[in-house]
Amino acid sequence: MRLARARFIHVLKGTLANMNYPTYIELPFTAEHNAPMGADNCDQYPESLVRYFLENYTKEDDCVFDPFLGFGTTAFVAEDMARTPYGVEADGERFEWAAGQLENWQNIKHGDAADIGAYDFPAMDFCITSPPYMLCEDTWNPLYGGDPDYEGYNVYLARMAVIFKAIAKVMKKDAVVIVQADNIQGQHYTPLVHDFYQQISKSLTPQAEIIVRWTGKKSIDHRDYELTHCLVFKKS
Repeated sequence: MRLARARFIHVLKGTLANMNYPTYIELPFTAEHNAPMGADNCDQYPESLVRYFLENYTKEDDCVFDPFLGFGTTAFVAEDMARTPYGVEADGERFEWAAGQLENWQNIKHGDAADIGAYDFPAMDFCITSPPYMLCEDTWNPLYGGDPDYEGYNVYLARMAVIFKAIAKVMKKDAVVIVQADNIQGQHYTPLVHDFYQQISKSLTPQAEIIVRWTGKKSIDHRDYELTHCLVFKKS
């Protein structure tokens, strides 16, 4: 049994090495395009994260997609690196601000990420995103804008599965999808990394998990996160 497990681990490590997915990287937590003054941008990931993945897994003119665009970090970096950004953002304030800063503003849609198929997007070469987080003890569901008819963590996870099923349909064959996530210690521990993996792998093929250590300081709600996780999937 131990020998079989050792062989499995050896094969798995060899596969990940062939795909050039590191298990651990360090990146600076810096922001070149800040959110508008006074806006809540505690969930904004740094441009260094997007830049790393675009440098290593995309080429110029690729279509880069972010279904939870937020204040547009993915899109800004994509334009800076001669990629074509596409995205969806449910929050009106964030959508308007991001679209107003982008050359490719017409590729950014205000709406629900689950409705991706209605936006007539081209097939995407690459996707990188960080979905809105929810604690397991919360009732307010960010994927439904807090609608009380859709409260609860289990409803949130089910919706995540629906959204990534829609995302899979707009990705090219063998396209890579990167999902950044943090586990959260609230009143109870919320294993978002594990739960995202469980839901997203229903539609996309898991490839790797990359641990990212921030060399700067990241603070969310007065909690410091030195590490984050990037789950790597592929459209089969």
